[in-house]
Amino acid sequence: MSNELLQYAQELTSNRITAVTRSTYSNKQAKIIEWFTENYAEYVDVTSQPVVLRLEAIPPTIISAVLASFVVKNKVGKDGSTTPYSSSHMNGYRSALVSLYKDNKVPLPPAVDTVIKSCVRGYQNKVASYRANGTLSSKEGVDPLTYSAYR
Repeated sequence: MSNELLQYAQELTSNRITAVTRSTYSNKQAKIIEWFTENYAEYVDVTSQPVVLRLEAIPPTIISAVLASFVVKNKVGKDGSTTPYSSSHMNGYRSALVSLYKDNKVPLPPAVDTVIKSCVRGYQNKVASYRANGTLSSKEGVDPLTYSAYR
């Protein structure tokens, strides 16, 4: 293969996610690393800069615990009311976690992948029940602006 082709392939690989998504993942990955530092420091390599997780050593049960930790508490609104997080909140952490494996060139173990999918699916079912019983609004996202709002 030519060097140009290899360089182009590297460029495509490095552009797999946008800058905005990369920023979002970085923030969530920092929270994941902070969680590990506080709860399972043995999986954190503090000798390297930046601090990295020893991903290949983390058991699947701990992966599910880290995901659950970001949705176990309800979010607090401006008026002081609390509501459960949406399923997209959990999906954001799932994506950031999978990206952490990819960024560090560590293959995602099948057992970890299964646990992540089960955890996310379980939370999606929980959110569906919150919506069914009225605990969580069935509407997600922002409202579109009306024509009069543009003026």
